[in-house]
Amino acid sequence: MDADAFTRPFQFTKSLRREIYPSIDPKNTALNAAGKVVLITGAGGGVGGETARAWAIAGAQGIVLVGRRVASLQEPEEAIFTINKDVKVLAIAADLASETDVENLFKQVKESFEKVDVVVNTAGTMTGGLIGDLPPQQWWTDFEVNIKGTHNLAHHYLKTFGDAGTLINLVSFGASLTRPGISSYSVSKLAVIKLGEYLDAEKPNLRVFSAHPGIVAATEGGRGMVIDAFTPFAKDPGMLTGGLSLYLSTPRANHLRGGFVSVNWDVDEMEEHKEEIKEKRLLQLSFLNAKLSPVGHAW
Repeated sequence: MDADAFTRPFQFTKSLRREIYPSIDPKNTALNAAGKVVLITGAGGGVGGETARAWAIAGAQGIVLVGRRVASLQEPEEAIFTINKDVKVLAIAADLASETDVENLFKQVKESFEKVDVVVNTAGTMTGGLIGDLPPQQWWTDFEVNIKGTHNLAHHYLKTFGDAGTLINLVSFGASLTRPGISSYSVSKLAVIKLGEYLDAEKPNLRVFSAHPGIVAATEGGRGMVIDAFTPFAKDPGMLTGGLSLYLSTPRANHLRGGFVSVNWDVDEMEEHKEEIKEKRLLQLSFLNAKLSPVGHAW
């Protein structure tokens, strides 16, 4: 099988990246995170745990690990201390779908750090099933976590620390597909991307990004979601997302604000075309492929 069969068709850049490279390498001094505090949701999962490692390598001042269960955060917390014993770590259990939990989360973080520079929202769910077969409440679960949880996170981040920061939401190319059995996941992730565009429009000081983590390879210890059918194509290490999140937290990524970006796209190549990306809104959602105009579509 071609391992790139589900990655190559979705390329924005000519260069396909499926391994860490210098511009997003956490060891790159240009990505040094000294003095920064990052909050990572879904930190007990594969991508969240690897993202925490990336920020530890980059020398973050503080890392807040958020998951549904504190026990799931023990492994990434220990890994952080192994990498960098000087990082201050705070592990908090919270359900993002609960506004009370999220409000209390930011209260605890403010007491410990007084600030959060970057939020990397890797938490999410994927429910499979056909409409009409899947019970409505089960279908709605993806919205509770993926969209309501993201809104709760953004709302209380803004209320607690103001709008000068960076919010990175993990989304998926699943938002662009129409395939039987993934409607709740696809539609909820599409809504997260659109929410990111609204945050960019309404809160111009908040740096917002929607990031696709690729088809993620299994991590040691069985952390993260594994979909057997995609195993032959799962070649993207979680560290790609961690490295990309470090890059997105820097001013170099400002031309990508409010838009969608994939870990498989080359950040250097996008920088070369940053003016075109901004002027033509190349990474924003479009309404239709039809060319709407005062005189209608040119048939």
